[in-house]
Amino acid sequence: MRHSKFNMRTMCLLAALSGIAVLSAQTPAKPRVQTSAAPEETTVYKPDGKKPVTVIGVPAKKGESKKEVSGKAGTRKAAALDGKCYLALKTNVLYDACALLNLAVEMQVHKKITVELPLTCSLWDLGSEHGVRTVALQPEARWWMGNEAGRGHFVGLHAHVAWFNVKWNDNRYQDVDRPLLGAGLSYGYKLPLSEHWGAEFTLGLGYANMKYNTYYNIDNGALLDTRVRHYWGVTRVGASLVYRF
Repeated sequence: MRHSKFNMRTMCLLAALSGIAVLSAQTPAKPRVQTSAAPEETTVYKPDGKKPVTVIGVPAKKGESKKEVSGKAGTRKAAALDGKCYLALKTNVLYDACALLNLAVEMQVHKKITVELPLTCSLWDLGSEHGVRTVALQPEARWWMGNEAGRGHFVGLHAHVAWFNVKWNDNRYQDVDRPLLGAGLSYGYKLPLSEHWGAEFTLGLGYANMKYNTYYNIDNGALLDTRVRHYWGVTRVGASLVYRF
């Protein structure tokens, strides 16, 4: 009788242990999260049998696929590239059409401020009666109205200095003692055409002071007079082709 009770207790104990083993086997394992020494690299192991997702710089969230997380990383990278400083090379097509070769460099110095330095040069005549020989500089500081420098509307403050020898019809005009000097305000608009190319339109008004001699427009023409002129009016006009780096 005692032997039967002992066998009965042993069988109950074995049954209880078997039940615990079955429950343990049926309980799903919790997903493991392995984090590397670098905080920006995270590997997530999913319990559904899918491959782990590893993303550098963008931690994977619950339910996100590798494609979704990679897309976020690409968006952040593009935003970082868009935030680089504005640097452009340009030429004023209107001046080029008048045989006034010109080239300008513009670079960003503040979030909404750029500085442009254009150089205009012409060392030849258009004909026997007409010609504009000049070397001119017209630096300008610009404040952009939008959220990005180099795009949209802007206002500018420019100065100008120029050496000139202009012949037109019967007379020839040449600077004397000092170059032309002055300053002005301008307004413009930059229109992007592609990732790197754009068109820029600008108009400026201001003041210029010049001292020049007037000659007869012939070889070794006689001096007629010397004048000092104070000019108020258009000091800057342009339709430029722009290449942004």
